[in-house]
Amino acid sequence: MRIRDVVMQNRIAQLVDARVWTFNIDLVDPVTEFKVDLRINNNAVGPNDLGCIPYCIREIAIIDGSEVIASLNGPESFALSCFDEGYAPMHWHQEVAGMEQHWCMPLHFGRSLTDPNWIFDPTKFRNPQMRIDFDLGLNGGVGANKWATGTAEITVWAKVMEEGASPVGYLMSKEIRSYTSPGGGDQITWLPTDFNHRKLMVRCYKTFGDMNAPSERLKLSQDQDKWIPFDLYGNDFQYLMRDWFPEYEFHLKHCVDDLERREHYQGSGGGGVAVAGQADLMVGITDWATNTVIFQLMDNAGASPTEQQVWTYGKTRNPFDCYCYPFGDQEDPADWLDVSGMGNLRLILTEAAVASAGYQVEVVCQQAHPY
Repeated sequence: MRIRDVVMQNRIAQLVDARVWTFNIDLVDPVTEFKVDLRINNNAVGPNDLGCIPYCIREIAIIDGSEVIASLNGPESFALSCFDEGYAPMHWHQEVAGMEQHWCMPLHFGRSLTDPNWIFDPTKFRNPQMRIDFDLGLNGGVGANKWATGTAEITVWAKVMEEGASPVGYLMSKEIRSYTSPGGGDQITWLPTDFNHRKLMVRCYKTFGDMNAPSERLKLSQDQDKWIPFDLYGNDFQYLMRDWFPEYEFHLKHCVDDLERREHYQGSGGGGVAVAGQADLMVGITDWATNTVIFQLMDNAGASPTEQQVWTYGKTRNPFDCYCYPFGDQEDPADWLDVSGMGNLRLILTEAAVASAGYQVEVVCQQAHPY
């Protein structure tokens, strides 16, 4: 086995703040992973208290003409990478004025970074390309206390297997459906039954919101309840995820006032600690439950200071407000959800009445696509 990391795009400056950028995948060797690293500077007038880079990515896709091989937005790609690899991709969240921050959003095609069988083989396609759709206006925009215009840079790496690969197929990860929660009732998503499923991921997001509101209950049903793989309340689903996945670590640098609220990008039920960037500052955190942290700051004189640098170290099993269900032994393709013979497969999300209105709900499937 011979593996190398290829730099496909090296800090390519994006002189505009919104763009759909498509370029050829000029590789002949199989690829287990593409890493997309987006860097943006905070405005010189700060802090940038709203900006989080994954929210600026509308889509990262691998395409071949009209065929979509993989397609995820920023939070989806980051979260699914957590569930696939067992750790969070590299990230540097930095709110201080004028500073650069970056987050990496991967696309995986195998069970691991060295999977010789389930792997993306560019030679199986006529004109494979990568498409990146980003917009700084999706999260904060540009200007004072926001992003610095014209500072976005994109780097793309590929993990290439030069020797030892025997491709049988690739893991195809796609957003199947995205909708805004109307507030109450059952929302039904018909899942594809063309290829076997390895994972199912559901993201329920609203700023300062509880991810359980639009997913009070999650149910997967085959052929009108002929077989039900799971039927769980949202908070029970989260608890059971402790048996399926490890905790993922986030390292964030905030610039906050006393009793100021911040998103922590870790979904409901996260936890962690915060420490000060200055020796004479005491920091506490509360309300680590509904996608937010409230920082409590005090100096040695008992006063409440303003705009202090605070480091946050947190852990979660729900990165970016995502539920994830693994079908069977994740290393054994024979154990994944076999859809042959299925008439239909429905995901049913029961919403918690009006409380769920306005949430963004996204459904992502990871399927085993043979060559």
